[in-house]
Amino acid sequence: MDYLANQNSEDQRDRQRPAPCSIPTEFSPRLTPAREGWPRRRRRVAAGILLGLTGLSAAGALLVSTCTLCYAVSTDGAPPLAFVQGTDTVQRAVSQVEDQVSQILQADYDYTQETTMALTIAPKNKLQDPDELTHSLMETVEQVRAEYILTIDGLPVAACESQQAIDQALWTVKERYRTQFTVAAYFGNTVSVEEGYLPAQTEVLDADALVQRLTQPRSQVQAAMDDLAQALAPAEEAGVLPAFAATEETEAFQEDLPVLTVLTVEEVTYTQPVDPQVQEVADNTLLVGEEKVLAEGTPGLAEYTDRVTYSQGREEYRETMSTNLLIQPVPTQVAVGTAQGAEGAKGRFLWPLEGRISSPFGERTIFGGESFHRGLDIAAPSGTPIAASASGEVIWSGEKGTYGNLVKLDHGNGYVSYYAHCSALLVEEGDWVEQGQTIALVGSTGRSTGPHCHFELLWQGELLDPQLCLP
Repeated sequence: MDYLANQNSEDQRDRQRPAPCSIPTEFSPRLTPAREGWPRRRRRVAAGILLGLTGLSAAGALLVSTCTLCYAVSTDGAPPLAFVQGTDTVQRAVSQVEDQVSQILQADYDYTQETTMALTIAPKNKLQDPDELTHSLMETVEQVRAEYILTIDGLPVAACESQQAIDQALWTVKERYRTQFTVAAYFGNTVSVEEGYLPAQTEVLDADALVQRLTQPRSQVQAAMDDLAQALAPAEEAGVLPAFAATEETEAFQEDLPVLTVLTVEEVTYTQPVDPQVQEVADNTLLVGEEKVLAEGTPGLAEYTDRVTYSQGREEYRETMSTNLLIQPVPTQVAVGTAQGAEGAKGRFLWPLEGRISSPFGERTIFGGESFHRGLDIAAPSGTPIAASASGEVIWSGEKGTYGNLVKLDHGNGYVSYYAHCSALLVEEGDWVEQGQTIALVGSTGRSTGPHCHFELLWQGELLDPQLCLP
């Protein structure tokens, strides 16, 4: 109590003395507190401190350990905005303010606010160093404002008055894509916030305006982003703000996508039919490649749980986490052909015409020498109709060397048939003909000893004896 009473009386006497001196921008030597009354005042303060130290008051001891003699810095008569240890701290801070503002505005700037210092006692943890005081003084400069700059993938997107406005906007954008099934939501971009000073006329967005910018296509907001980058450039060069640089994500950015992309993850459970499996049964009554359904299967039912990732509400990919089979499917039974070669041809090919076999398949003597006969010669009068031995596609219709006028049919499953020495061809290449359809007339063109039809049959390029394949 003695310390407090002594302090109050000191305050009354101090009010009768001149106020602490004003410190102009130049900080000339005359700005140091006036010598008149200064030593005596400091002795009074010291005496008060000693009284607190020697007294039995715990509060006095606490005051000595946590407080210190310092200067209260004020501008334009406002309440103290900072406490510093010495006048040189103020000088350095004002110099830094002038340098930084000059860089930001790209013009010379002098700090014109009336700055005063008053000797006082303040908590030690309230003292500011030159950099901290610079920040406090910058708040008093009307030409610049402290703003929060939101960057997306390394590029500045918008300036806001508070971190809270940015947080609110980011939360709102993210919530747009949440559903009742959402288990996670995050941004597909690198998002960061930098605090710095900008020219006072720089566009500043509130939370609602920031939401609108973040959800617009990049192409629509590029001009505004360029303006902000231009306003920030001087501060970057001065080192007041970090250098902004596009990341790989920015360079790969699609202009029709929003500035900020939202990825959400959902876990969904659903049921879906399960297709029946196919059970194959060998069948030698069918050609290789032919199939016949013996019994239709029935689908089952399964319950799936998927983890689905969406980008801007559109599904990007999904992963099945679990499967629970509710109804077992019944497989479909299919007969699969195994017949091939002469065995496969048996019963599928008909005689192309009626007539006498004038030359069988195999070795024979003709035109004065031995040769291998590739097919079966069926003698008949010229003009006798020749029918397709089986259904197929015409792959040749025209004159071909010793065959004379020739028709070739592709029957599928590797089977091809020839009809040679014709007097007339009634089909064209590309036509589809049915079994028994007339395709040509008997003749004696090419290398021939009389009117007949040379019938030749191949399976996968290998010659077959037609008589083993015909009924």
